[in-house]
Amino acid sequence: LQRSVPSSGLLRMAAPDYGTVNNVQPQSRKERLSQQCREDLEKMRLRQRREGYCHYEESGVTPPPDSLGYISEADRFVTDVAAVEKSEREAAIAKKEQIVHNKRQNKADMEEKRWRTIEIEHQIDQQRQDDMRGDPSYGKSNKTSMPYNPINLEYADGRDGDCLRYSDDALKYRSARRAQHLQQRTSNGYNPITGAPAQPVYVPHAPMPPTFG
Repeated sequence: LQRSVPSSGLLRMAAPDYGTVNNVQPQSRKERLSQQCREDLEKMRLRQRREGYCHYEESGVTPPPDSLGYISEADRFVTDVAAVEKSEREAAIAKKEQIVHNKRQNKADMEEKRWRTIEIEHQIDQQRQDDMRGDPSYGKSNKTSMPYNPINLEYADGRDGDCLRYSDDALKYRSARRAQHLQQRTSNGYNPITGAPAQPVYVPHAPMPPTFG
């Protein structure tokens, strides 16, 4: 059964009270587009994170463009790994070749310096020999220190040779006299082993000193 309710008898309800109204700032086009990128979306959520966690600070890690640690985004995301490996290998090979070239150049310079020194020494020695040939005073250095010829075993002629001959003869005479004296004092003219008469020591005549008029 349907009950008819007069229109004048409709229940009227009071309007509810208005509470706190939260105004939401509309997002810009850049913000809406940034939400489509996963990396930008994560950075945005980290910036808005304040519940006692470490929050994201914009440009807190990125070095300034004029610093040594700065690198552009294009260089950070290099996808051609083969080209990077090839460039590193080429750089290592070029460095090794440069080291070998420097060593070769240093060796060549040292060898050139050594030969130049040898040539200079040869020129100096050649000049010294030419000077010695041209100066007759250098021939005096070939003379012996004593007036005696070691080739033919003869004394030189002159005052120095006679003095040296007398000095040598006197030395021989004194040594013979000493040997004779020892022979007479020790064995009385006999061999102490065999008992036979000992061979007397020959004593030359006393040399006469040279006279110079």
